[in-house]
Amino acid sequence: MELSSPSKQFEDLIKRILEVNAFRVSKFNSPRNIGGFDFIGDTADEKWAIEVKFYRTARAQASLVESAAARLVHRDISAQDWKGMLIVSSVISPALKLALEEKYGLVFIDRFDLFSWAASSPMLADELSSLLEVSPSESTTQKAGAPSLNSSSRRRETVPPEDTVGTDLCEELHALARGITAWKAYEELCDRILRYLFPNDLLGWHKQQRTDDGLNRFDYICRIRPSTEFWNFLIDHLNSRYVLFEFKNYRPAIKQGQILTTEKYLLEKGLRRVAIIFTRTGADKHAIAMTQGAMREHGKLMLVIDDEKVCEMLHMKERGEDPTDCLFELVDNFLLSLPR
Repeated sequence: MELSSPSKQFEDLIKRILEVNAFRVSKFNSPRNIGGFDFIGDTADEKWAIEVKFYRTARAQASLVESAAARLVHRDISAQDWKGMLIVSSVISPALKLALEEKYGLVFIDRFDLFSWAASSPMLADELSSLLEVSPSESTTQKAGAPSLNSSSRRRETVPPEDTVGTDLCEELHALARGITAWKAYEELCDRILRYLFPNDLLGWHKQQRTDDGLNRFDYICRIRPSTEFWNFLIDHLNSRYVLFEFKNYRPAIKQGQILTTEKYLLEKGLRRVAIIFTRTGADKHAIAMTQGAMREHGKLMLVIDDEKVCEMLHMKERGEDPTDCLFELVDNFLLSLPR
């Protein structure tokens, strides 16, 4: 049986943690005129709209938390006379939490709060420690006491509009023609997608000179900023300070020849051992076998993503989730299934 994703496991765990803290929790089935969030929670005389966000990175990225908060506020929960709660797996600093609560009129529950809520159930506390990959000593030194459920009755400033950039970029990607005639438009679109997905994660953006037919290109080399678990993994465990991006606007799945060309650009001594290859429909089985061989024999990681996976990351960013968590999961699955 296939295991559910960490985000789904976290969502299920949050439901059980809320229930042992006197919440009656049900899954929210979204009417079209309201939009969606994860749970409805009832406690005492209050009803809560609850959104849950799982991040692999321990320290919350403010921009993602803000996007998730704005999205929840725009679900029109005030018209239902519901309070709003955003639960995240990361740590939110007290100063940031206060600023967010005053701006959005929501209650923000972070990692420290969750350990406080789970303290009454050792089984749930252990499960939370395991899922967040936190040592027992870390989980037992969090702040004591239940988190406050008081939120601002009104926001001090206008909440920014809900982000729709990811949806727009995805639609543009699906509409773009495949093949050599559209390679320049594809390259420009991929550039905008990368800058939307990873605005604070990549530096340099060194563009390569073109020497071939437009379909088989070494497009960007970027320096990695260790801002999330994924980028830290590439630096610490693959010894790669740089990541190479290629954009292959082929109609069919790419073949082993394109993988071989990419591999030649990866240099151990140049601290450049990782390539992320944008394709329209992925790679065929021979190309996948070549990526496995490059990793197994030379420690070079080549990650092939197609239009659907790109759109998945775009929608994650739009919802206030971390798109690098998607990349982390792809790498994790790739390495776990690597054959001898």
